[in-house]
Amino acid sequence: MSKKIHLVSFDVPFPPDYGGVLDVYLRAKELKGLGYSVILHCYEYGRGRTHDFSEIADEIYYYDRKNGVKSIFSNLPYIVKSRNSEELLKRLLADDHPVLLEGQHCTFWIDELIKKHRKVAVRMHNIEWQYYRDLAQDAKTTSERLFFRLESRKLKKHELKLKDIPLLCISKSDLEYYQNKGFQTVYLPVTINADLVLTPMESEPFGLYHGNLSVPENVEAVHKLIRENQREKIDLPIVIAGKNPSAGLQKKIETQGWKCIANPNDSELNDLMRSCSVHLMIGFKSSGIKLKVIRALLTGKPCIATKEMTGTGSLENHCEIWDPALPLAEKIKQVLAENHPAENRLEELEEEFGVEKLKAALDEIGF
Repeated sequence: MSKKIHLVSFDVPFPPDYGGVLDVYLRAKELKGLGYSVILHCYEYGRGRTHDFSEIADEIYYYDRKNGVKSIFSNLPYIVKSRNSEELLKRLLADDHPVLLEGQHCTFWIDELIKKHRKVAVRMHNIEWQYYRDLAQDAKTTSERLFFRLESRKLKKHELKLKDIPLLCISKSDLEYYQNKGFQTVYLPVTINADLVLTPMESEPFGLYHGNLSVPENVEAVHKLIRENQREKIDLPIVIAGKNPSAGLQKKIETQGWKCIANPNDSELNDLMRSCSVHLMIGFKSSGIKLKVIRALLTGKPCIATKEMTGTGSLENHCEIWDPALPLAEKIKQVLAENHPAENRLEELEEEFGVEKLKAALDEIGF
């Protein structure tokens, strides 16, 4: 008889089209592969409730997120207070299966679960208060800046509630932070599987940057690419692909003579990733781990990355690190001219991010 596990997700992990939900999706799928019966609970606020989750879950339940003034002006962080379904709590307390909470977002009922002596752990996708501090620094309006600053303070205070339960940290730098603060910590990187490996495909040469183009840090990365092209002309054609770019951003991209592909579906993005000449993994925020870097590396194509995108783990060994003090155009020329084969890359990535790490983490926390 298979073991059962409750998996509580901050969002609906389908389609798995951005880093946070892709991490949830892959973990749920691997849990099923390890013989667990997965009971998936999702807070839904715009991604729909009609998905086929048979590949990753045996039961699926949806809950409304309580957005609004009451959640904003609570003493609790907004991302926590707005996910407080009593129906969820009733289902979690109806049995004694272990509970994995995805992110600090899903910890509203943590005290109740601890009181009932439940096996519970939290998957930390990053250090949330630091992430919101960075959002405040990048905010374009005063109201946004104030909201993100307040949320950051609330999250920093609230994370102290998590000291009595295991935190599954996504990166070694996050692990070190929580260890130094006296938390119970277990290292659990993202879990990759064969579905993420893309066979390289030949095409006309081009460089690819992709990401959610409505997220401020990704918009800033595109602006940096544009400034680099103005600094020294990048000879290689560039494609920028991603979700919901503004009309203004699309115009700026096209003014460079580059191509902007808005809202590509999974198949289109996969084809771009495996046919590009080089991936441009540009970013300047170092929170968590950038799953899109791992996905790019799994294509076997060269990856030029800023230091912040690779973190403190082994990803740096597989990327060509670009120092922004030097022209990006020169770095691209150098990487394409050297054309180093991606020897042993897949084996090394599987060793660090394979399912064995998930099995070890589950054993350590008694799940």
